[in-house]
Amino acid sequence: MIEPVEIENYTQLVAAGAYERDSGGLFGKQDNVRRCWEDQINRQALRDFLSALVEEKLRSLSRLRVIDLGCGAGEGYEILTTVQHEGMGVGADHLRVMPDWILGGYKGVDISPAMIEKARERYSTDPKLQFEVADLRDGLPLAPDEEPYDIYFSSFGSLSHLDDDALGRVIDGICHHMGPRAVFVGDMVGRYSYEWQQYWDAPEEGAETMRPYSMSYVYPPEVRADVEPLTFPLRFWGGCELVDFVCARAGRHGVDIARQDVRDRSILVGRHMDTAEFNPNARPVRRVVASLHEFNRRTDLRELLFDYLPAPGHPELNHFYETYQMAWNNVVLARIDAVAGDGHRDEGEPNQPCEANDNHPEGVCKAIHTIRNVVANVGWFEMGDPLANIIEPQLGYVLRMLEIDLQQGLGAAHGLLGIFELVRR
Repeated sequence: MIEPVEIENYTQLVAAGAYERDSGGLFGKQDNVRRCWEDQINRQALRDFLSALVEEKLRSLSRLRVIDLGCGAGEGYEILTTVQHEGMGVGADHLRVMPDWILGGYKGVDISPAMIEKARERYSTDPKLQFEVADLRDGLPLAPDEEPYDIYFSSFGSLSHLDDDALGRVIDGICHHMGPRAVFVGDMVGRYSYEWQQYWDAPEEGAETMRPYSMSYVYPPEVRADVEPLTFPLRFWGGCELVDFVCARAGRHGVDIARQDVRDRSILVGRHMDTAEFNPNARPVRRVVASLHEFNRRTDLRELLFDYLPAPGHPELNHFYETYQMAWNNVVLARIDAVAGDGHRDEGEPNQPCEANDNHPEGVCKAIHTIRNVVANVGWFEMGDPLANIIEPQLGYVLRMLEIDLQQGLGAAHGLLGIFELVRR
């Protein structure tokens, strides 16, 4: 549970600028992986659920209401309101799924007064947005006459601060408070991330399910060893475990799950890949991927080649990670070979051809063909450094699509995103 001393630490992090949007692209809360990968994956996952809600609201001539559970400085609002329609071409207007006028009200709650103050400061000009200090361990924070919400939303592991009893009370509150239909977005920390193989085994019967987590990643690498990071217990979740929990709790109240989407987010690029704080075998893949998206910065792609070290007793997870490793490395090698074949091989890069073939999954073939096409056609762009500013960012986007195509919702990533459409019987 979050105690007052930890709330004070959050206050210090806010004061130090850790939650500012312009804190830099290579590390911190708003790094390039957060901006270019994680936020975009969240938006894609939310699109179908949000589109259906908006269509329903248009038919009923009513507006959509959102409560953000563990809202922080309001980042969830920015994600929800910037979801784009699917299949937009370069000639189309960037139409948002949820325009401002469809939103009737947004309420953000968080245990940290510093976070709430930052959110109020950031969105002070919009009267439809309200931010309140609340402790979710006490259940869903609602006034007696508060109208139902259409989306009960959380982002970036906020609900992992709750133990099973507290999360159960929040879901109970949602099921009591919702109308005939609602969407619950449960964003958790994945139990089976490579960052913490030590957590893969289930706790012994009767043991505490909350396990230590650290915020050391918010500090620059050069000072990380000299600071005492904020550490607190979190609940780490597997995909099936989360689905079973939500279904069982909702079922107690006559609420069914009409549909669901449970997906892994940030496979191999989680925050603690860079710190290796929980797994000494972790390598700073996140920092390297962040470098792909940094303007005028060339990246040593050899640092992206990943060597997975299996964990005893987890054959399904080991198979997933080994397959993912080979797909990932194939795509990276395809980029290296494509540049080498075009006469632009970086000094010291291996020249190992990698071809898409019938044995590769469709997503891997698409990724390899895409990055080869980018390299082949980069010449007509007039950029100071096309390798750093065109080819490398596109490799980043291709690897992001690889994650979307190959993830299985196991909880095998830093983030586990569960989206559930709840319907009363």
